[in-house]
Amino acid sequence: MMMFKTNSFLFMILGSMTFSSWGGYYNTIEVDGVSVNFDKNKAGYVSIHDKKSNAYYSCKIDNWNDSLLSGAGGISLTSDQVGVLIASGNKYLYVNDIVNCKGKPISIHSIPYFDEEIASIIDVNFEKKLVLALVVVDAHLRSYQAIVSRFNGTKNLLSGKGFWSDSKNEPDDDSLFYPGDTIYIGKISINGKYVAPNDLDCTVDSFPGVWDIENRMKISFLEDKDDAVIDRKCKELFSGEKTLNEPGGKFINTK
Repeated sequence: MMMFKTNSFLFMILGSMTFSSWGGYYNTIEVDGVSVNFDKNKAGYVSIHDKKSNAYYSCKIDNWNDSLLSGAGGISLTSDQVGVLIASGNKYLYVNDIVNCKGKPISIHSIPYFDEEIASIIDVNFEKKLVLALVVVDAHLRSYQAIVSRFNGTKNLLSGKGFWSDSKNEPDDDSLFYPGDTIYIGKISINGKYVAPNDLDCTVDSFPGVWDIENRMKISFLEDKDDAVIDRKCKELFSGEKTLNEPGGKFINTK
């Protein structure tokens, strides 16, 4: 296997796939009736369309760097709707800055996190200061591992199969996940309690599955056999509508 150490390569691989609404980088994102995209004709400018008032305006990014040009088209709204991630790497804009810029300059910000040289951020929870990032392990097979880190973190908070380790040994095949042609790129739950590095799948056999970040354990609904019921409960948990105990969720020991 070959480890690629460039964030732009990760974005190239992810960008070649078809994304669902669960997550991913897009040319345009929408939040609260406002659509946002980078200006295709002017590098370092963001274009905004307020659909409520039908107003259009453009705002300069005052600390734009030409090194961002390769990923200038790709942006992603964080699950907590606080930030807009810029593909690829650790750069972002604040949603409030964009929505309220009204032609005034705004600034790009950075989030240092664990092993940012080999991984690209997929989602962020700003309240809990959490980062979810993906590492490309094998580009040809499109195999990945996940990193869950604090801002300025020095380690991966979660360990086990599916999660990146700084061990010198190459990861086993059963420690990698393979999204396929149509993928869900993972997200952190709105309340910052849970993370799904790949599919939002709370079944026992899911991989890597949905994890409780504080307790550092995988969760599932062991008493339910109906996949549709498990899917509904999983979405309620991830949206913050329910706690783990309310729909009968349990921790799974993966060691």
